[in-house]
Amino acid sequence: MILLLTAALLGGLITFAMLLPYGLVAAFAGAPFGGSLTALLAALVLAHLRTRAERSA
Repeated sequence: MILLLTAALLGGLITFAMLLPYGLVAAFAGAPFGGSLTALLAALVLAHLRTRAERSA
């Protein structure tokens, strides 16, 4: 769970920084979407790794 939280926070900050040249409103509006997307990607990778470990055990 800490991995997902970290991914969401970092994704939100990176998205905010990338959208900042387009204005504060765009940066604040896009940050939650970037954070959610990175948390989703981290969850998928984590689930894939755990499934692979269970299959090989």
